[in-house]
Amino acid sequence: MSVKMKRSMWLCGGVFLVALTAWVYQLRQGLILPNMQNSSSWGLYISGLAFFVGNAAGGLVLTSAIYLYILLLPDLTGKLTRLAIKVDNPHEFSEKWAKRLAPVAMLFTIGIHVVTAWIFSTQGGRDWWFSPAMAPDFVSVAMAVGTTVVLLAEALAYGTGEKYQDAYAILALIIFMATCVHLFLMMNDLVIHAWYGNGETHRIMEIAWGDFAWAHIFEVASLVVAAVLLTQKAVRGSLPLPMLSCGLFIAGVFVHRFLIMPAAYNAIPLTMVPFSLPNTHRSLPIASGRFFRGFSTFVDQYSYMPSSIEVIILLGIVAYALLLVLLAIDRLPILMKEKM
Repeated sequence: MSVKMKRSMWLCGGVFLVALTAWVYQLRQGLILPNMQNSSSWGLYISGLAFFVGNAAGGLVLTSAIYLYILLLPDLTGKLTRLAIKVDNPHEFSEKWAKRLAPVAMLFTIGIHVVTAWIFSTQGGRDWWFSPAMAPDFVSVAMAVGTTVVLLAEALAYGTGEKYQDAYAILALIIFMATCVHLFLMMNDLVIHAWYGNGETHRIMEIAWGDFAWAHIFEVASLVVAAVLLTQKAVRGSLPLPMLSCGLFIAGVFVHRFLIMPAAYNAIPLTMVPFSLPNTHRSLPIASGRFFRGFSTFVDQYSYMPSSIEVIILLGIVAYALLLVLLAIDRLPILMKEKM
């Protein structure tokens, strides 16, 4: 194991331990530590859930333990031969069964993201989520970011040599097309929300494109720029550039997932029409669940931002995932990095 690999593992392990300490502290003190309350009860944790479930679509070719085993079968050598099943031609067996399992893996991948989307879109009281476009949009985003994770992992493990450029070009095309589908579904949904035009919907649009306008601009611009860059062979030929492009894309998807929350929660979904005035809606105040001296415990809107505890715990989850990836690169029988 190289010194660089050891340092990376120690760094990831250290961040994970800090996050684990923060999580235990949160368990002792209660969920008052995250910056959530009755009117905003999900926050960064659920945003992270949607984000990581989407990243799991990177398992388009590694969706189950059986599929991974089939793919690694020809490379199980040395001490790992004890894990290999006895077949006459491991390479032929692996290729044949990988092709047979791929459609099944794809169906499970789509199903996972559809169910996740239904968790949101069946919440009829949250107009921002109450949309039939959410399920196909979740699938398109998952396809895009999952493929991006695969491309990034392959570039780090194998390099960006000419022999891998055809495979990277196919992955980049999948990312670009899935991004186009996502942007179409998102814009289509926004147009319908705007056209629907009641008071609650307009308030939601004001939050989404007013208070969080720059975040929405970033999520769209980052995806477009990164997807276009990855389609360029000159970009894919230099390791820092695809790493930067993939990182930009993943950041844009994370912001997109986080923005699921504010427009749904920052406005209280309970409204009334005072004195039956036309085109007039007012939010009914609800208990925030917290008491601050000098402030009312009843609110008609609440601007949620994640607390430091939430951020630390989320970073710990990322560090844990990276640690597993580093261990896999170091221990599993993958191809050696191409010499440039």
